[in-house]
Amino acid sequence: MTSIPNETDMHFAELRAVIAQEVLGVSTDAGKSLRVRHGVYSLRGKLGHYIIRIRVPAGLLTPDQLETVAALAAQSGWPAGAHLTTRQGIEIAGLPGAQIPSALAQLEAVGLTTLRTGGPFVRGVVACPYAGVATEEVLDVTPFALAADRYFREHADFQKFPRKIKISFESCAQDHVRTLVSDIGVRAVRREGVNGFRLVIGGGLGASPKAALTLEEVIPVRDLFVWLEAVLRVFNRHGNRQRRARARLKWLLADWGIEKFRGAVQAELAGAGAEWPVFKGKLPEIQEAPPVASNEGITTIPQPAGYSAWRASNVQIQRQAGFAAVLLRCPLGDLLPGQLRQVAAVARQFAGGLRTTIDQNLVLRWVTEDRLPELYQQLLADGLAGAAAEQLPDITRCVGATACLMAITNPRTAAEAISAVLETELASEPSLRDVRLRISGCPNSCGHHHASDIGLFGVSKSFHGQPVPHYALLLGGVSTAEAFGTRVLEIPALNVASAVQAVLGSYRSERQPAESFPAYVGRVGLPAWQQRLEPLTRVAAPEENPTYYRDLGATESFTIGAKGGECAA
Repeated sequence: MTSIPNETDMHFAELRAVIAQEVLGVSTDAGKSLRVRHGVYSLRGKLGHYIIRIRVPAGLLTPDQLETVAALAAQSGWPAGAHLTTRQGIEIAGLPGAQIPSALAQLEAVGLTTLRTGGPFVRGVVACPYAGVATEEVLDVTPFALAADRYFREHADFQKFPRKIKISFESCAQDHVRTLVSDIGVRAVRREGVNGFRLVIGGGLGASPKAALTLEEVIPVRDLFVWLEAVLRVFNRHGNRQRRARARLKWLLADWGIEKFRGAVQAELAGAGAEWPVFKGKLPEIQEAPPVASNEGITTIPQPAGYSAWRASNVQIQRQAGFAAVLLRCPLGDLLPGQLRQVAAVARQFAGGLRTTIDQNLVLRWVTEDRLPELYQQLLADGLAGAAAEQLPDITRCVGATACLMAITNPRTAAEAISAVLETELASEPSLRDVRLRISGCPNSCGHHHASDIGLFGVSKSFHGQPVPHYALLLGGVSTAEAFGTRVLEIPALNVASAVQAVLGSYRSERQPAESFPAYVGRVGLPAWQQRLEPLTRVAAPEENPTYYRDLGATESFTIGAKGGECAA
């Protein structure tokens, strides 16, 4: 492989200079491009302060890395702490520009990087958080995901795609990483007793969501990287570099069709041997090990109150006898510095592995089953024992208008308002348990609102000559992105919790036996939903109720602060 130089060392001086100029109000496209390549983004509304986006390939973290993230989150002073993203990464907002180079160096020292988490590159590669331990997995995709992340991040031929590329690896029959909305999705399969990979391409969310199409049903394990490289080379050569809005891989596939794209890939494969240095390296070893055996000095404790509900929703038994994987629910995807340190301590004490999920939670792996009550008791003391992880009350949301340049609304305050309704009235209803809710602050779907039973994204509408924060409501999507939600109407932010309550209440009372939420939504039909919810779309005049004209949790009048983002800079 032709590798690029170590950019962290090479560009620290340039990065310092760019940030110093920006603090003075002097910004250039070249400077912004260099900064974003390092995963450093402008913080909304706070000149001279930034967001850093940390790459966590395949979601693998160590306690030491988590403690470094905790230290940087404390240094930033951001009220919400660190934010887990829907690409298994971590964002820290609020760091002053002068501290950015030091922060990046601290991350590098523990094996983390922010490189190429922005710009037209292969972004952090995600992988099934249960890979290697799931009872029904085909094979462990973790080493393949880690190798792909490093190879394509460092390969000199892939440093300026038309737009970003997102790659996802799935081990299991259940798709935990939504391969259908990735530019490239890799699914482990077994045919006639032989392991291989199913390759899907051209998926993506954003304002125009598209589901990936199958490029090849079965690729032999040994051929995976040559196929990945062929796909990337075709995209690099033929992707639309003139129109940013049509530059993603999904649009090339839409223009060409899958047969033409497959033909181009096959032509690329035919010249692979002479034309490009395909990855032939050794796959990385996974540094996970079971903790101390449960019969070595461990005291069994009684089951604490709430343990049964937590175990039912948050614990999955591993295929390795005697061990379990435990979901830690991270409310709204945020963890304060103290909580990050507590998770690191718990991981050292109870687990043999730690991973992030695309639903903004953490997974402790290799926990011995007989220590689960003890683990729960410790999590309870730390305030981290929330049940119903990745079920109805566990809302996924993007960072929103508190930090992001592109966001229109603040999904955190909307999620808090909705959570209050769910926790007190609906969350314990068994028929609602598997309904999922996801929120984005703009149409770009960083919160994956399209792939959700109930999806919301921020928009602005004008009433009485003033902007009013709204959420577009989508219903009937599927978490695996086999179907996207249908846009119903726009609800003022002030009424969004009431709208969710109304939708769930209707489902609870009207559903037929074993009827899924998407099936119920389709049976009711779009016109009926619009009619039912129309009363909640009405906005009072400013003098009658000024709260309509403020975003949830805000004290000032709502303004449309969104502008062009920096992701593709």
